[in-house]
Amino acid sequence: MAKVVAIIGDPREKGTSRDLFQKYLAFFQEHPTIEVKIYDIRELAFDPNLPEGYRTEQTPEIIALKNDVRSADLLLFSYPVWWFNVPAVLKGVIDHLFWRGESYSFKDKKYFLTGPWRKKRARLIYTIGGMEIQHRLFGRPALTALRYPLWMSGVFSVKVTSIDRLDLSIRRTDNYYNKKVTHAAKKDIQFLLKK
Repeated sequence: MAKVVAIIGDPREKGTSRDLFQKYLAFFQEHPTIEVKIYDIRELAFDPNLPEGYRTEQTPEIIALKNDVRSADLLLFSYPVWWFNVPAVLKGVIDHLFWRGESYSFKDKKYFLTGPWRKKRARLIYTIGGMEIQHRLFGRPALTALRYPLWMSGVFSVKVTSIDRLDLSIRRTDNYYNKKVTHAAKKDIQFLLKK
């Protein structure tokens, strides 16, 4: 059975990121051979600040997330872009999830191509109020905030779906955004069914 760990990284109760997250996951309900485990950062009990660095004690919720990620084939992160970056609480999840000695290890030479998560795939779906070209001009920090830790852990198959122009007068139609998310879900399901 293939496994997906889906993380909704929007700290708001409602929003486009959450709506598109649900639309994406709806396609997986048609495939009983794919298990989906959902984590909502609004419900995770943890300190995103790592007050003791890598000595910070992990909460049961973070430990459960890490255990599920270890056995997952696909990691989904859906989040809004705020000031060209991920929301602060999602950055905290990233810091806890990509833990030295677990998701990568310099000591054991398990990073990049030899990383422990090298057989996984990731899908990043992010929403941005402005235009994606603006995000690209600044080096796409909301993408690299996740892509670099994923690469360090061995996940080089990182697929990106950007949803832009949400706050502009030249906003695209909801149908356009839904088609992008539908296309991403179908591609990821094809990947999982081949495993």
